[in-house]
This record gives sequence, C-alpha cells and structure tokens, in this order.
Amino acid sequence: MKSNTCGWIGLAVALTLVVLLGGCVKVEQTLTLAKDGSGTLDIRYGMSEQTLAQLAAMQQIAERMGQTATEGAGAAPPFDFDAATVRQQFETHHPEGIALISLESETLDGWKYMNLKLSFEDLAALQQTQLFSDGQMSLSRNAAGNYVLRLSIGTGEAIPSSPVTADDPTQAAIMQQMAGLFAGMRIVTTVVAPSAVIASNATKLEDRTATWVFDVDEDPTLVAQLQQMELRLVFDSQGVELTEFASPLEEESRP
Repeated sequence: MKSNTCGWIGLAVALTLVVLLGGCVKVEQTLTLAKDGSGTLDIRYGMSEQTLAQLAAMQQIAERMGQTATEGAGAAPPFDFDAATVRQQFETHHPEGIALISLESETLDGWKYMNLKLSFEDLAALQQTQLFSDGQMSLSRNAAGNYVLRLSIGTGEAIPSSPVTADDPTQAAIMQQMAGLFAGMRIVTTVVAPSAVIASNATKLEDRTATWVFDVDEDPTLVAQLQQMELRLVFDSQGVELTEFASPLEEESRP
C-alpha cells in the first residue's frame, strides 16, 4: 500500500502537511494483538475540506508551472479519501499476510474521513507495509522474559534540537510559534496487548490497553518531540507466544 494512505504513525506525512497548511489533521489508530501474534489495525484519518481545497489549488498551480506534485510548491494530498483508489492501492501493494477487512469514507462537519481495518498474520508482516514506511517497529523479550513492543515515530531530529525548557524564553517563543503552525493536530494511537500491560510510556494505561495522545493544542512542546519519539509497551508473556523481530534500522546496525 502506498504511503499516502495514512498509516501507523504516518506522523512524518502529517508533520509535513501541518507545516505547509496548519494542523488540520486528525488520526486515530488502534493496533489489537492476539496471543498467537495475529491481529488487526484500525485506522481513521481525517482532513478538513478547507485544507484539501488548499492542497488542490497548490497542485493546480504546480501543474501550470510544469512541475510534478512532489516538486516546488506543488503538494498532492498525503491521504487518500477515495475508497476505490485506496482499495486498488492495497490490492496492488499489500504484502503477504495482510488482508483488508473494511474500508469506507465519509464527510462530517466539514471534514473528510477515511476508515479502514486491516488484519495481519503477525507484526513482522505488518511492518512490511507502507503504513510503517516512516517509522520503526520491533518486538523483543526483556530480562524478565516479558515482551517489549517498540514503535518509533521518526528518525529525524526534534525541532528545536536542544531540550525544551519553560525557563528559556527563546525556546518558549519558538515553541509558541511552532504550536501555531501545528494547531489542531491530534493523533491518538492505541495498542491492545494480548495480556496485561506491565509498563509503558503511554498517556493512559488500562489493563491490556495503552493509549498515546498527541494533541498540540493541549501540549505545544509535542512539536519538539514527535519526530524522535518512541512508543514503548511491556506486556506479560504468560500464555502468549510471539515471534520476536528487529526493526529495519536494528537489522542494518548488526555486524
């Protein structure tokens, strides 16, 4: 599936969009993992119709100037909202072990949304999709024998690169300006583990569920964290049998 169908932490795409046109992006995604390693991924992404109209206008200008959508000022919408197009992309590009369960688009209160649900045989197969093209995922066991799932949002430097502190007036001013660009961006990521969650850096924990909420309106400092943030989840291995795997970056760094 091509990367313009928003995927697991298609945050890199969202970050590019909000810098250009403001933070008119909403993403909700839920990864549900079964005890045998299979599972489902539910994704709902949305953009305001106003933002889509701006993107269409920018693309028309680029085409009149003889540029492609990826050159100069042209910008094609990073998310598809046509169900037939998304389905065709999936059928053309999906790897083995991935199936499309449901797909539907809708317009609500001036926003366009796409809802899709995938099933996967294991997490390693899911990582091979373009949904994870902008991030890294790995599954391992810690010293106690419990499973550790890591989801890396991006590999770029944070903006700004130095630590953000409320005591630094310069950084505070930068973050305030950046927050204005990203205003309205909200991304909610949920993982439902096959057993009890032992530890996580999630925003909210409840039994087997960990949820991370990225809401720039509530926390402007997220702008400086998103491109190098790692989501981490440790869950009980009792009664669970999963295949461990390393992220592509980890594989490349091995001797």
